[in-house]
Amino acid sequence: MMRIVDGEKHSFWADGLPAGLSVVRQFDKLVLAVWVLCLAAYAVGFYFLLDYYDLYTLLAYISVPSAIVGLVYIIDRKNIIALVVLAVLCVVTYLAFENLLYMLIIVYLFFGSLGVSCIVDAIQRMIFYEVVSHIRYVNVKEKLTLGDRLIAFLFNVPPDLDTRNITINPKKLGKFAWREMGSTIFLSMIVGMFFWIYLSMNPMGTAEISASVPLFIFGVILYIPIFVMPISVFKSLDVKITTNYRDFKLYNGACATIQRMAIPIAGAFMYVLTKMKDTDPVEVLLFIAYSAAFILFIVILISLVYYYAMEATTSSDISKKWNLFIPVPLMMSLHEDKDKDVPVCPGTPVRDEEDMSEIDLSIRKQ
Repeated sequence: MMRIVDGEKHSFWADGLPAGLSVVRQFDKLVLAVWVLCLAAYAVGFYFLLDYYDLYTLLAYISVPSAIVGLVYIIDRKNIIALVVLAVLCVVTYLAFENLLYMLIIVYLFFGSLGVSCIVDAIQRMIFYEVVSHIRYVNVKEKLTLGDRLIAFLFNVPPDLDTRNITINPKKLGKFAWREMGSTIFLSMIVGMFFWIYLSMNPMGTAEISASVPLFIFGVILYIPIFVMPISVFKSLDVKITTNYRDFKLYNGACATIQRMAIPIAGAFMYVLTKMKDTDPVEVLLFIAYSAAFILFIVILISLVYYYAMEATTSSDISKKWNLFIPVPLMMSLHEDKDKDVPVCPGTPVRDEEDMSEIDLSIRKQ
């Protein structure tokens, strides 16, 4: 049963999300379960094998769980064409280079990109309404939970903003999300370079790291979209807090939080330069350039898979349930329809707004 709680500034609905609002499918639960179990198995293997192999060799296989998820996706969809295309690419690659390593990298990227896209899709379906529910009342509650504070920080929600009136504006179906994909690639590059500089350049061991760059990058960087891409659904649906002045878009708030990492990136880069005493500066800069190129390639690949195969369906499923989450807009304005073409009947009396009394929807306690 729904109940109203008195907050510090306003009253708000205290109960959880409405029944039937979830857009998480059984396949999404399967994807997350397989991924978590495989990650746990990898962590155990990493712990026991660390005495026998170096850190970078083990990290090269950190995305094997994502590749297994990609294989699950292919089996579930029975996509034989994709497997045929993969086989052709492997044969062509082997004939061109006569090296099994390149063929394995193609297989790794193929299943890994599919797996990461499935994981991102499942996370989006799981968190969307939870995040929106927290944000809706974050500035009217008397006491904020840890989840409220964390979400408000991640989305950079101003403390003086009335967050109750949240709206969405889904884009038309059939239109590829080029702009959303470009923004996702940009943010992924920021986060990817931030982690990559710290992981690979501290301590400085450029000569040794350079030999394992391909597999190391393919392993670690496949995880970057998992941290960045879940917020892209807020841009696809244009989720915003409407006001009588300037609307606040949740995606822009999350972007502002992520872009603050540009300062640590600059600091890390300067740290790298100060540590280049016995190392050739050109070699280090080339290493960073190659790393950035690999990161860009992987992020573009995963973004293409996600936005082509999954983004439209997820946005559509979420928007279909929106009226269950917010049946009617919470905040209405007398001035909203002034700029619209409203038919006027001659002789219709117009009421002076100054004669209108304020409406009090609060519930008095007994």
